[in-house]
This record gives sequence, structure tokens and C-alpha cells, in this order.
Amino acid sequence: MLGEARVSKPWFRAGNPALLHRLPQAWLPIIRSMSSSLPCAPALTVLLAAALLAGCSNLDVPRADNYPATGQKKARAVHHWDVLAGDVAARVAEKTAAWPQGEQAIYLTAVDDSSFNKGFLKLLRVRLLERGVALSTVPTGVELEVQTQVVQHQTALRHSVPIPTPWTMVGAGVGVWRDWETHYSDRVLLPGVATAIGVGAGLAIDIAQRHTQGAAAGGPTRTEVLVTTALKTTDRYLAGSADLYYIERDDAALYQPEPPAPAPTPVRTWKVAQ
Repeated sequence: MLGEARVSKPWFRAGNPALLHRLPQAWLPIIRSMSSSLPCAPALTVLLAAALLAGCSNLDVPRADNYPATGQKKARAVHHWDVLAGDVAARVAEKTAAWPQGEQAIYLTAVDDSSFNKGFLKLLRVRLLERGVALSTVPTGVELEVQTQVVQHQTALRHSVPIPTPWTMVGAGVGVWRDWETHYSDRVLLPGVATAIGVGAGLAIDIAQRHTQGAAAGGPTRTEVLVTTALKTTDRYLAGSADLYYIERDDAALYQPEPPAPAPTPVRTWKVAQ
């Protein structure tokens, strides 16, 4: 009819069968009651329906589950190399404790000449001697070989790193703005209440992130190093160890072989005719 304002129905409402037919029947009374009782019912109804629909969706492949929370050390100093050297030396000393004194001297070697391997062999030599393990300066029938492998993951971490207090700062900013708006408009809250709530919520999130990501500076990284040792003879392995560490991406070069020296530039000479 001309002159009458056309009233359009909301695109999502409790009686709209186009969107509600996918929801379980037990949830429909809840959604209808929300639509009639809450002042912001349309928005809340949309959010609730979206959450319920997302929860009802199924994957046609096995879901991805996380491993139980564990810890992994982060190598950030030569001291950490020394700690690992002491641990490896203790294992080797325990393994060779039953050997005749001085009969089987061990020769230390590394697969490559990375900066880590050079330093680690020196530290390991000292720690083994401290525990009375006989070492040889020349190759023998028993060898303790050190090998490292850098693992560089290409996917980025989903959690933000490093872990300062970003959510605390965000919560404080939101709380200050809310305090200002409330205090100078209708004064429903006491001054500072919203700020305290914002800081508290942000601090709780930051503490949770620190608990899940670890206290090591920078948190987990996508660069790791695998350090293995093998005590072996010419035809069999006697013992071994494997240790994993987080490292910073910029420190990866310490665990990789040094690049070969550039080839010398050929020198061109000319013979001067008399």
C-alpha cells in the first residue's frame, strides 16, 4: 500500500526456518526465549547460532590433537653446551664403569667442524676426564662421535612470541577508556573499576601464555637442534644419546658446518716481449 513504510523482518529471527532447521530441536526454545527477552537479541542470537553450527560441523578426516604439555630446553649460551657435555659425560662414564681401567681409551670425534662441535668436543673432553674416563689423542677401536642436525620448521607459531605483557597493556587501555566514558557520562561505575578489570583480565591472559609457552626468553622458536652422540666400535654401537633444544634462528649457523673458503681468484699474467 502506498504511503506505508515497509517493515523488513530481521534476516535472523527465532522463527526463521531457513537457518534454524539445522540446529538440534532442544536448542530452539532457548534461542526463541533469547529473541524475546534480551534487548540485544538479534546479535546474541546470531552469535549463539554460529557457535552451535560450528560445534555441529564434522570433519571427514581425523581431527588434529595436541600432545600433552611438555618442556624443552632452549640453548642460548655456551654454558648450556657445558651442561649438555656434563650430562653426556655422566652417561658415558656409567656405561664404561665396568671396563678394565685404561684398557679401552676413547677417541672423540665430530662429523663436521661447526662452531658448536668444536666447542662441545672441548667441553666434553674435560668432563670425561673429570669422571676418570680414559681418552686417546689418536683414533682407537672405540670412538665417541658427536653429530648435530638443525631443524628449521617453515610454519609459524600460532601464539605470539616473545611473551611480554601485551594483553595487560591492551586491557589497561580499554579500561582507561571505559573509565573515562563511564565516569564523565552516567557514573555507573566507580572511577578506576573498569581499568582494574581490564588490567586483571589482560594480566591473567599473559600469565596463561607464559605458563603454556615457557619462561625462556622469547618462548618457543621454529628452529631446533638435535644433538646425538654415539659410542661405537668398528662394527657395533655400544651406547648413544639424543638431546633436543630450541635455538634462535640467527644462532643456527653455530650448529652448521662452516662454509668452504671461496676458490682463489686465478691470476692472469702477461709476458712482455722484448
